[in-house]
Amino acid sequence: MQKITLLFIFILASLSLAQKTKKEVEIPINIGVGPALFWIPGVVDRELHTGAQLKFYGVLTPKLLQENQNKIPKQYKKYVNLEEEMHVFPIWMMLIPEYLVISPGEDNSIYGAFWPIVGVSMSFVKTERIKLKALFMPTISYIYAYGDDDPDTQHIVGAGLLLKLENTIKFSDNFLITLAYGHDFAIKLNERLLHSITKDHFFQTGVLSMLLNFRFGMTQKI
Repeated sequence: MQKITLLFIFILASLSLAQKTKKEVEIPINIGVGPALFWIPGVVDRELHTGAQLKFYGVLTPKLLQENQNKIPKQYKKYVNLEEEMHVFPIWMMLIPEYLVISPGEDNSIYGAFWPIVGVSMSFVKTERIKLKALFMPTISYIYAYGDDDPDTQHIVGAGLLLKLENTIKFSDNFLITLAYGHDFAIKLNERLLHSITKDHFFQTGVLSMLLNFRFGMTQKI
């Protein structure tokens, strides 16, 4: 297994501060957007809901890492795979949710967001154009739901674990598509859990998504 996401402050900042003599290199910025279909049972009458996926990060390519591996501090080298690209981002971007539930309706509606946190991945297939892997990530989630059959609105705050299988297809250096299915198992944090935990305190969410990744070059001094 390997870490799938490295925080900007640990890698890119280390590269930038390692030597006084700096050079300009190109670091692609990935902007990923696309539709998502959610399965959320037991909240309102219907279980399928629409939404979107967002993903933004910088890309450290294998070539960039190999050419500058002498600038990576020893304590961070164990996190760097010189044969695969690494995804980095500023810490504040963890506040941006990766999944958005946007599902209005006449009889009921659900809105919400999911924040997957840094996790691990396992690759199954890896070629120049196709990459298939499984991911395991802890999550924080929030769901707001309303249904005509239940006049009370629901606010669900959860913490769980997202298990995801995804396949990325590379069409060019600047355009990739990621197809994925993820399943989140969570416990409700805004319930009274001190006396007993029952099945009503747990909920699950499935999400099928297609992420369109557009990459743009950005110059950075390291």
